[in-house]
Amino acid sequence: MTHEFFNDDYCIKDHPLTKQLTYCGDWPKVHTLLAAEGYTELLRFCLSNLGGWTAEIELDTVRIASYLGHSTIVDIFLAPDINTRLLSEAEDRQKVALLGAGEALRYQDLEVFVNIYGAPSDPAKGRTMHWTEDGELDFDENYNRKKEHFQNKFGESLMAAVLYGYVRETFDKDVDNKTELKTLRYLIESLKYTHEDLMYTLELLFYEKVYDNKEYKSTFHLLKRMITALGIEPLFHQEQIRKICERMILGVDRKDDIVQEGLELIKCMSNFGVDIQRVGTNCYCGNDEFKEGLASLKQEQLRNWAKFDVVKSGATLIRIQEVVEKPGGLSILFRDRGGLLLTHLSAAYDRVDLLEWLVVTKEMDLKAEDSEHRTVLDVAKASRASKATKWIMEWEARQTIASFLRRNHHRAMRIRRKQKAAAAATVIQRNIRAYSTRKLYSHLLMQRLEDSQRFSSMWGALIESYCHKDSSQVASSSWSDIRERLMDIKVGLDEDILGDTDEKLSRALDGAIEEEDESADDAKMIADELNALEIEQSGSDTTTEAKQHATSSHQWISFQMTSHVVKFLQQGDKKYRSFFVRRMQQLAAGERSRILQKPLKGSKSIIYETYLEQKSGHRILWTEEEDGRIVIWYVAKHKQVSRLMQLIDDSKSRSARQHLPDSLVTELQNEDLLPQRNESKREVMLDIFGNVPLKIYDMNFDSISDITRESWSPRLHLTDEERDIVEEEGTVLVLGRSGTGKTVCICNRIEHDRQLGNDPFFSQLFVARSVRLCRYVEGAVGDDSRASFLTYERLLYSIESTLPTTGQRRTFHPSQKMDFNRFKEFHSNSPLKGKVSALILWTVIRTFLKGSIEAFQSSDGRLPRDLFVEVGKLGKNRCTISHDLREVLYDEFLRYEQFLEEKQLWDDCDRVHHLLVRIKQTREQDPDAFRELQWSRVYVDEVQDYTQKEICLFFYLGGANGLFLAGDPAQSVVEGTEFRFEEIRSVGHFVGSVLQKPKTVNVNFRSHSGILNCAGGVLDFMFKYFPSSAKQLKKDDGLFQGSRPGVLHGASVHQLKILLSDKLKGAVILTHDESASRWRRLLNDYKLVYGIREAKGLEFKTVIILDFFGEIIPSLQKPWRELVLNRATQDLDRNHPLIGTLLKLLYTGVTRCIEKLFFVETHSTTAGDATMRWLTTKNQNSCAYATRNNIDDIEGMSMTADEFVSDGINNAELAQSSVDLDQAQLLLERAIWCFEQASNDELASKGRIHCSCVQFRAELLPPYDEISETDRAVMESRAAKMMASLIKEGFCIEVLNLYTTIAPLLSTYTRDELERRFIHKVQVLNRECEEG
Repeated sequence: MTHEFFNDDYCIKDHPLTKQLTYCGDWPKVHTLLAAEGYTELLRFCLSNLGGWTAEIELDTVRIASYLGHSTIVDIFLAPDINTRLLSEAEDRQKVALLGAGEALRYQDLEVFVNIYGAPSDPAKGRTMHWTEDGELDFDENYNRKKEHFQNKFGESLMAAVLYGYVRETFDKDVDNKTELKTLRYLIESLKYTHEDLMYTLELLFYEKVYDNKEYKSTFHLLKRMITALGIEPLFHQEQIRKICERMILGVDRKDDIVQEGLELIKCMSNFGVDIQRVGTNCYCGNDEFKEGLASLKQEQLRNWAKFDVVKSGATLIRIQEVVEKPGGLSILFRDRGGLLLTHLSAAYDRVDLLEWLVVTKEMDLKAEDSEHRTVLDVAKASRASKATKWIMEWEARQTIASFLRRNHHRAMRIRRKQKAAAAATVIQRNIRAYSTRKLYSHLLMQRLEDSQRFSSMWGALIESYCHKDSSQVASSSWSDIRERLMDIKVGLDEDILGDTDEKLSRALDGAIEEEDESADDAKMIADELNALEIEQSGSDTTTEAKQHATSSHQWISFQMTSHVVKFLQQGDKKYRSFFVRRMQQLAAGERSRILQKPLKGSKSIIYETYLEQKSGHRILWTEEEDGRIVIWYVAKHKQVSRLMQLIDDSKSRSARQHLPDSLVTELQNEDLLPQRNESKREVMLDIFGNVPLKIYDMNFDSISDITRESWSPRLHLTDEERDIVEEEGTVLVLGRSGTGKTVCICNRIEHDRQLGNDPFFSQLFVARSVRLCRYVEGAVGDDSRASFLTYERLLYSIESTLPTTGQRRTFHPSQKMDFNRFKEFHSNSPLKGKVSALILWTVIRTFLKGSIEAFQSSDGRLPRDLFVEVGKLGKNRCTISHDLREVLYDEFLRYEQFLEEKQLWDDCDRVHHLLVRIKQTREQDPDAFRELQWSRVYVDEVQDYTQKEICLFFYLGGANGLFLAGDPAQSVVEGTEFRFEEIRSVGHFVGSVLQKPKTVNVNFRSHSGILNCAGGVLDFMFKYFPSSAKQLKKDDGLFQGSRPGVLHGASVHQLKILLSDKLKGAVILTHDESASRWRRLLNDYKLVYGIREAKGLEFKTVIILDFFGEIIPSLQKPWRELVLNRATQDLDRNHPLIGTLLKLLYTGVTRCIEKLFFVETHSTTAGDATMRWLTTKNQNSCAYATRNNIDDIEGMSMTADEFVSDGINNAELAQSSVDLDQAQLLLERAIWCFEQASNDELASKGRIHCSCVQFRAELLPPYDEISETDRAVMESRAAKMMASLIKEGFCIEVLNLYTTIAPLLSTYTRDELERRFIHKVQVLNRECEEG
């Protein structure tokens, strides 16, 4: 049932809600009580369920709730939900909410409402609230209607609500009060109400709302506060003030207790300049006290006005000053009848003196306005007071300037104070933060301070000295760089003959051009004079022959130049090229003079020199060969000509020794001492620096001008045999024995590919295990930005860093690598120790179980058991391990894999397999990244040292048809590798490459025929009894003839010591690798003792193979005897496969020798005695492989200092690239010994520093947890001193190696600082050296 709460018939006392109210009377309505008490839920209930609501009631409820601050009730009406239906307009509800908040002086709520709903329209603005047009009261018949209209308008005024709130004083004094007037300020500042609106509304408030004494007094106080707080000038609102005062008089007539407040208000207005003479004239006041007080105030105002007559009468300044200064006199605050201050009056009467005194002394304001809103200047202008006007304008100008200066000064001072305050605050904050941080991290800070001090003491001197050196003083150098530098010194090329910055040479070249262009006749005259002088001084037959040859002029069609000349022309100044072309054109045209063709004196062959030009001193050295070819050997300075002449003579002499005389050859062939050969053997021209073919380039005179072009690249001269190898399409395999020029074939192929590689993305990669070999090939083919020369180890690191990270990436730390030495320790605890050697097991694992292509094809990278155990599946010729051993070998392999996993170790097969899997994934998932990994051509030397997986890696890098491989299966002596040509063919089949028949090279450039014959005898055994171990090639043809090896059987260790210290000093001793250290000790620490595997890739002038046969294990002594006596059966390879490895070792050892080879056996053994008999017995060619020697009959061997230095650098280079520190130390000890024999103290010192570093690195190997803190500090100090020595010598690589080793022992701080301040710079320097 719906109840009507709000009709007149229903009493509020009867409603049950009245029980919830605090009071109840006859007049309140229920909605008033609910809104006043804040019963939100009850009010919400009533809105939804009870009738009787009207729009007026809703608006009344909103205003009450807003007045009392019940925001939840206000929200019900301002933001009603969809179930609430309201009768009033939203705009009206918003307006009354504003009025309620304004009347309560809740300026914050008022600001929120205004921001949301906007400012309301107020009838107080524009003075639109009045009863009549003139605003006066009009008591006619429409009075009541007009009054009602006015009251409605007044009730809608926000200003009236706010002023009434101040008057009633019912507001919350914590929110606003009559002192601060926050709500009024908000209306004026934010809602743009004017003072006129304010005073007008206050006037109406007096008439409409103010009735009792309290409200009268409150209004008086509000008006005074408005004048002082809001800056209202009563003078400008005299009409409103007068009406307020008259309304007050009416109130005084009824209320006697406000007389004094009313008089005080009128007096205050009088003091502000309001004319009170008219106050009370239009209204009656019956209060005598008030009337007397008002009359007194009017008389006082008249007297004050009269005081201004002293100015108007023109009194002197002194008189006026006396009146002003006198107590009760003329106050400077008084205004005359027109609202003028003394300043206005002074300006009106043009009293500059008075005006100046008032402004300067009394500090009166010239900007003060009179009742007509005029300033002092306005009054002066209106009165035409020129002097006063001028003075005021000048004064204001001065004040403006002073104000500007003062304002800027204050602004500057303010900014400065702020800056100082900010700086002080920053300092304080910094100190506080520092203190807090120090307190919080005091332990860490102290630790860092200690680390810093310790770092400075340990490493400071090194870093300081390194940073203050020039780049030239710390240039990186390696042993390869030292070799190249010493080679130049050896040849006499110690100066930079290719530089183009020599000012003197440039001037000489410029002069030569000018001289040749303008004075050809003078040049001919000089040449003739030189010719005559040379002929007169020369009397030798060689000179006479050269003279006759020089006079027979003939033209050239083409010529050849060596790689040394090409290098000179490509890297030298462009002017050199122009002069070279000019000289060649002159010679080709048949011109002959002493400047163009001068034979050198003292040469064994005819060598000519041609002046490159007349003043620079450069000479072109060339020869005319027997077949008519012209060969340009060198372009060098004059002082180097004699040395180069000797080297050219030596080269031609070595080339001439390649063959025996024809008559002797025929005689030996008739006696069957030499084999019959129908094909003719070509003579090979040898390089001036060694027994390698001379690289020459063909040039045609029709295109000789091309030399001057930047892109000039000459055509490499190739023989038919070389061209057959170099120009072969697809993947090429070159097989050849030791010293047959396989590396030269690679160099020729690299140059050939370069000339054809016009693709801008063309690239080349050369790979070898030896750093020395990489440097040799790089030097032989020349620099090219498209080519890289990397050791196999560096290639792996490069691939690992280039491949994108996909999936789980494994890290291969060098300290966790399983090599053969560590494997032997593992095998020492094996149950197969006595049955199978460590080498055989290691070879089976690396070559078949983990390194084969079948292992790569399996999911886990291992060869399945069935493929290995069943002989037919893997191939009987491929793996010679007997069937009964394969099961136990596979079991041992599984134990080995478990051992690796437990110890967290890895071997080379693991690393390569991981790389192959990542490359395969990259090829499938990211083809662009895979293409970045590939090279156009890949060249690999010593390919027999690689497993099938490693060869597969090369195919991935170079593509199916982009490889050029060279190797010698007979030298496959690396532990764990068993190589056959078929291994490469099967890998090629897997990657989709079809390999052609291998190319072979048979001309040996290293060893002479005596050594090669002996090596051939060893190969005969290998091919006969071990046919599957290596591919059989034609026997090598040695370029040189030489003596057969010698045999010393039964020589004692003492005799050997004497021999090595005298006649054979500098000879290299080769032994089994396991015995090398023992023999080194027995021979008084003789440094040149090598294991054969260790010596692989090296060459030596004199070699002693010591106790090779006597140290063969006992179980193989008799099988070896049967082998060398040709009594072995054909199943030798199955019963004793290790003999095949021994034959490869013996062949490798023999082919290390260049000139003299000795087999020495210190005691009698079965194998040794049989081998000595085989070597010294005539073979089927009726010639023994070796001769028996007596120690006393051995001729002395002379090694020059240069040869000792060369051998020393060879060992040092090997040491620098070795990862085995013990091996590196041994190699460096040999290098030092060689340098000492050559009396080269500088290189010996470098070697000792390098060796000390290697020894120190060996001491630093893990485990690190056993090293005490004291020992760590000692080692760190030693490392710092060691690095200083290394960097002084330029060994940047060793510095980096030492840092890698010492890093685990350093603190994190030391490691980070050292990398940032030192190691990074060394890395950059080393990288620049490698790239340069």
